[in-house]
Parts: sequence; C-alpha cells; structure tokens
Amino acid sequence: MNRRWLISRLIPVGLIATTVALTGCTTTQHSRSQTTTDAADDVAMNQELTVFRSPSCTCCSQWVAYMEAAGFQVRDNVTEDITAIKDQYGVPANLASCHTTVVNGYVVEGHVPAEDVQRLLVEEPVIVGIAVPGMPIGSPGMESGNYVEPYTVFSFTNSGEVTVFAEHL
Repeated sequence: MNRRWLISRLIPVGLIATTVALTGCTTTQHSRSQTTTDAADDVAMNQELTVFRSPSCTCCSQWVAYMEAAGFQVRDNVTEDITAIKDQYGVPANLASCHTTVVNGYVVEGHVPAEDVQRLLVEEPVIVGIAVPGMPIGSPGMESGNYVEPYTVFSFTNSGEVTVFAEHL
C-alpha cells in the first residue's frame, strides 16, 4: 500500500487541528538565548538548501530569496514534476505545499520561516522534516501587505506521526 496514500487517509489536516485544540497545545516556539540564536545563525551560514520548485511559481522564488537573505546558501532546482519530488522525499499529501526543500537530511516543505529551519538544524530531532501545508498568506514568500493569517509548522516522521513544531500567530 502506498505510504503517502495511507498517511493522507489516517491524518487529515482537520484531525491535526482538532488534536492541537484538544491537547491545548497552542505553540511550541521557544524563547531562545543569545547563544542558541548565534548557533542558529552559524548553522544557516554553513548549510545549503536544495529547493525543488515549479518554473511558474513566483512565491517559491520569493521564498528562495527570503532564505538567502537569512544567510542560507540555496541550490534552486526547477522541475516540471514536483509531485515526484514530494513522493521521493516522503512528504505526506496532507502537508504538501508548492515547493520541497532538502537540507542536512531533512525535508522542509513549503513556506517555513528561516527561524524554524534554523531550529530544526540546531536541535536535530528524529523526524523526516517540517512542513507548512498549503500557502498561508503572510508566510515567507506569501507576503501580502500587513495581513498575516495564523499558520502552523508541523513535523512529520516516517511512521506517520505529525506534531506541531511551531505556530505563527
């Protein structure tokens, strides 16, 4: 049975939101010490992001520019078959967005803020990656004036476990 199909049937995004609401988990963002912030900045300077995106997606190229401005080196790969890339790297269908990134063995799906990627690389959790499903207005690369809709960054594992990594309100 296709793992991606199974995950998309077992963990619909609505269930994730309900689980977050029922458990009272509203945020996993942490206030970081200056030492942790410096470590995150150093990580960004020493990591190359490999981004896979559609040639027609302008928000993806805006996210690439945002990540470069945050200090990451970016290898930008334009592809006509982004679905094959998502399948190759195990991105669950319910967490999919418009572009897929690989960094230091992790998958970063969609419009994830640089601070969350830095945190991922510093903490090195045992997960496949992190994702911002869809394309929330106001997320990096999806800016639209001053309007920012709240969105969640989820982590996901090979076994299909999805948890809140960070919330941006």
